[in-house]
Amino acid sequence: MTEREGAIERARRLASIILIAAVAALLASWPVRGALGNDAGPADFTPVAGMRSFKEAPGIHEWRFVARRGPSPFDRIGLERVARGKTPAASPVAVVLYLPGTFMNGAVAVDDPRYSMPLFMAGHGVDFWSFDYRTHFVPPAAAPSQLGVMTGWTDDVFLGDIESAARFVESATGHPRIYVAGFSRGAEFAYLFAARHPEEVAGMIILDGAMPSAALRGNPPPGRYADDVSGRRLTWPRREALMRTVIEHPDGPAPMPQFATARANLEHVVYTADGFFGGHGGLANPLGGFSDAVVLARTMAAYDRYWPAVQDYENPFDAETRSALMAARLPLIAFASTNIGPRWSQNVAASARAAAGDGATVVTLNGWGHLDVVCGTHAAAEVFTPTLQWIRRHRAN
Repeated sequence: MTEREGAIERARRLASIILIAAVAALLASWPVRGALGNDAGPADFTPVAGMRSFKEAPGIHEWRFVARRGPSPFDRIGLERVARGKTPAASPVAVVLYLPGTFMNGAVAVDDPRYSMPLFMAGHGVDFWSFDYRTHFVPPAAAPSQLGVMTGWTDDVFLGDIESAARFVESATGHPRIYVAGFSRGAEFAYLFAARHPEEVAGMIILDGAMPSAALRGNPPPGRYADDVSGRRLTWPRREALMRTVIEHPDGPAPMPQFATARANLEHVVYTADGFFGGHGGLANPLGGFSDAVVLARTMAAYDRYWPAVQDYENPFDAETRSALMAARLPLIAFASTNIGPRWSQNVAASARAAAGDGATVVTLNGWGHLDVVCGTHAAAEVFTPTLQWIRRHRAN
C-alpha cells in the first residue's frame, strides 16, 4: 500500500468512527422505553391551518396538529389544543392531555362549556389537549379490504402514539409533567401511560373507565379487522340520518315511525343500548334527566366509525405494569357511572384505588349513564367543576 493509499484508508476509518459516534449520540438522546415495551419515538406534529372559535365560548380557541405514524394513509394521529386567548398562556392553571373513548376523537363536538370538558377547562385557564387516535383518519366509507392495516393497531401501538403526543405537548407547553385524563377506554390508556412514565404525570383524571380484569388473549376471527359503531339495525346511513335529524329538528318527525319525535327516537336508542351497556340507561340516561338528546346527537355524530378489533383480545395490564402503577402512587380523581351495572362502578373504583391507594378520590354518580359523565346535563356541576377544584388543590399542595 502506498503512503497516499494509507492516508486515504486512515481517513475512511476516521470518518466511520465519527459517523458511528454521531449515530450513537443521536440514539442516546431519544426517549428510551423501559422494560415494559418499545418506544415508538417522537412524532413530527405539524399544525393544520386555521384556528377554530366557539360561539358559546367566546375567547376560547382550538388548534389542530397532525403527525404521520406509518406508511398507510390511515397511519396518522392528531392533537386538538383548546385554550383561552389567541395565544395560549405561558403559565396555565394546568396542562391536560385527554384520551377519548372507543370510536371517539379529540375534536370539540358540542359548542357549549356546560357539555364540553375541553371548553369548560379552557375557560378556567387550563391548557387542554385532546388526542386523535389513528381511527380518526379512517373514512367511514373505507372498503373492508382497506381495513386490514388495523390488524397491527394493538394497544401497544396506540400507547406508543400517545407517548409521542405527550412528548409533543410537554415540549410545546414547557411542562415536563402534565395531567392525563381518560374517558372509557381512554382511561385504560391513561393508566398504561402513567405506569410507563410516572415521572411525566402530575395527576390522573379517570372518567368512567377502568383497567380490564379479564386475561384476554387470542386474535379476532379471520377477516374481522374492525369493530363498527353502527349495527345491523342502526346502519351507518341510518345512524347519520338519526343524529342529523335530532340536531336539526329534535321535535319533528322521527326517522323511525314508532316514535313521536326525533328526540324520543334517540332517547330510546341510547337508553336501551344493550350488550356491555346493559339496556337500562347504561350508555346514557336522558329519560332520567341526566342528558339531553340534542347534546347526545352532536356528541355521537362526531364519532369515528371503526376501532381495531385486535384490541378486544388484549389485556396489557400484566403484573409488571400493575406493580409499576401501584408504586408510582400518583394523585388521582375518578368518576364512576352506575347504570351499566354495580360491577362497573366497583371496577372503576377498584382500579383507581389500585393505582393511587387511599389517596384516590372516587366519585360515584348514581343514576348516570356512561356518556352523561362527559356531556350530561349535570356534567359541568358534578364532574368538570370538582375536577378543576381537585387540580387547583393539588397544585397548591
